[in-house]
Amino acid sequence: MMNRRLWLTRIVKGFSITGAGFLAFPFFRALIPTADDETSLEVSVDDLGPGQSKIVRWRGRDLVVQKRSQQMIKTIGEGNIDLKDPDSLQSVQPAFAENAYRSLRPEIFVTYNLCTHLGCQVVRSKDTALGFSCPCHNSDYDLSGRVVSGAAAPTNLEVPSYRFISGNTLVLEVAEV
Repeated sequence: MMNRRLWLTRIVKGFSITGAGFLAFPFFRALIPTADDETSLEVSVDDLGPGQSKIVRWRGRDLVVQKRSQQMIKTIGEGNIDLKDPDSLQSVQPAFAENAYRSLRPEIFVTYNLCTHLGCQVVRSKDTALGFSCPCHNSDYDLSGRVVSGAAAPTNLEVPSYRFISGNTLVLEVAEV
């Protein structure tokens, strides 16, 4: 009987140590730098035509880099869509994005492509007046990533900090707090 109890105790200890290791792994993994921890990333928009966009992965998240057409810029300027936060007062964005285009230059738009409701990936909207849609909960965003009234998403799409180092190359940077 004693041998069986000792055997069961060792099994329980073994499983406990293994479980503690699995629980501790993510914490130790966070301390090891990876390629996703880059503090900056250069992105060229030379390969984009008007109205085209591309996905860029930076710091473990996907971003949309879009070259707007003149029609897209005109549509933003008209402001015919009812928005929750048209002035982006409640949005996560750098100071330079506090304009209708939410960008440094009207023709280039950079945003994280995660819905602000539950973090689903947004996609290009089929509606030409809208820019992005969340297929999970039907939140729509305009061409500047501002959320449309009545959507489940509470705030506009997040805009990262970036700057241009040449005419068609921008650098994504970690925002200084």
